[in-house]
Amino acid sequence: MKLHEARARLEDCFGGVEEGAPRLHEPDDARFASRPHAVWLEYRWYVQARGLAEVYLKWERVSPERFSDAEATVLRVHLMGASSELAERARRMLVGGGPASDRLRGLFGDDGARREQVAFGRTHVTLEHWEPAGPRPLLEEAEFEALKRALWSPDTTPAERQAVVQELARERSPRVVEALLGVLEHHPSLMSLRVLSEWGEVRAQAPLQRALAAVHPDNLAELWVLLSLDRRLRAWARMAR
Repeated sequence: MKLHEARARLEDCFGGVEEGAPRLHEPDDARFASRPHAVWLEYRWYVQARGLAEVYLKWERVSPERFSDAEATVLRVHLMGASSELAERARRMLVGGGPASDRLRGLFGDDGARREQVAFGRTHVTLEHWEPAGPRPLLEEAEFEALKRALWSPDTTPAERQAVVQELARERSPRVVEALLGVLEHHPSLMSLRVLSEWGEVRAQAPLQRALAAVHPDNLAELWVLLSLDRRLRAWARMAR
């Protein structure tokens, strides 16, 4: 699927739906023009009711004048929140696709998201449902307190803190939200920002802005992630107005 065909498919499926934040289009930002990547990236955020459809588009890294005929390699939609209309529109992305390869189906591992995947030639199209099908069980009180202590401890390494956040995020609850917001007052935690932005916790905007101000200009990979999380939170905030 060519890039212009992928964009046309997006317009067919999501045309008329409000975008909750400006698109993040990598070629438009000079900071990312020279990073050693084999692809270009673009994000979009469609909002409706209490739902968010985050679109991730990847295509081969060619000069802008060749974008129209560039090959789109990945088209992915992350469904968050609750919107039956967005879910229905996102499913249209899959219509007409062939079976996904075994390599693609095994790429993500067991991260809790439910995926529907097809292929259009070399283009992989994936619909990811990030909301759990049912309620998440609560952690035992002793386990929660132990994880919280490890999360906030100054002796915890960044890698250990990331693992602790992932364990805590098995429980989606106000106490976990407060724990993640609390650690961001004292320690950097990209995983905490990821989880809070996925859950639509707009109070994470302030620590995210601090993280953006602190990131080194040469750390383009982390800068890109933080910018995408910022736009995601802006989209959630727009729905909350």
